Amino acid sequence: MMRYVSFLLMLTVLLGLCAGCGAKTPEITPDVSLFDVVCSADEALERAKAGNVVVMEKLRITSGREVWDDFYHKTRRGKSAQVLCAMYYTLDPARIDPALYAQEKDKYPKLFFYLVTFDGKTYNVKARLSREDRLDYQSSFPYLLYLTDGTPPQADYSCFEHYVLVDDPTATWAGIEAGLVSSQFGVGYRHCTVCENIVD
Repeated sequence: MMRYVSFLLMLTVLLGLCAGCGAKTPEITPDVSLFDVVCSADEALERAKAGNVVVMEKLRITSGREVWDDFYHKTRRGKSAQVLCAMYYTLDPARIDPALYAQEKDKYPKLFFYLVTFDGKTYNVKARLSREDRLDYQSSFPYLLYLTDGTPPQADYSCFEHYVLVDDPTATWAGIEAGLVSSQFGVGYRHCTVCENIVD
C-alpha cells in the first residue's frame, strides 16, 4: 500500500512539472506611446520608469532591462519588435569647466527618446528631445550589434555595453570611437547608439 501511495505521489509531481514545461513566459509589451508626449526631462523620466521603457541614467540602465533584453532577443531571431529607450542626461559641475557649466546649465536635464522598430529585416530609429515635438534624428540600419569597449585600468566598472545600429556587421567599438574623434570626413562607421549600460 505504501509503495502505491509513493508511486501516486511521484506521478502527481511529474505531471505537475510537465504541465509547467509548456507554459510560456508572459509577453512583454513595450510602452512606445510616450514617444509622442512632449514634456520636461524630469516628467519624461518619471513616466518612462512607470512604463515598459528602457531608461538610462549616467550611462546605466536603471529601469526596463527586461524590456531591452526581450527586444534584443526577438530581433536576433528575426522577429519584428519595437522598443522605446530614454536617455537622461544631467550636468555635473564637478566634472565640467565652470565657464562651460554656466553657459549650458539651463539646458539640463535633458531626456532623449529613441524609438527603435524592427520589421524582420531593417531597424528603423527615430529620436527626439522630450521637450520638443520635432524629430532630432531618423534613419534605418540593417544591423544591431552588441559591442563592448576595453575597460581602463582606473575604471570603477567591469564592462561598458553598447547596442549600436550600423550598416557594417564587422564594425567595432574602437572603430566607431575613432570615427567620432577623427577630423577626417568619412572615417569610422555610420551608426546610432540606442542603448548603453555600464556594468559594475
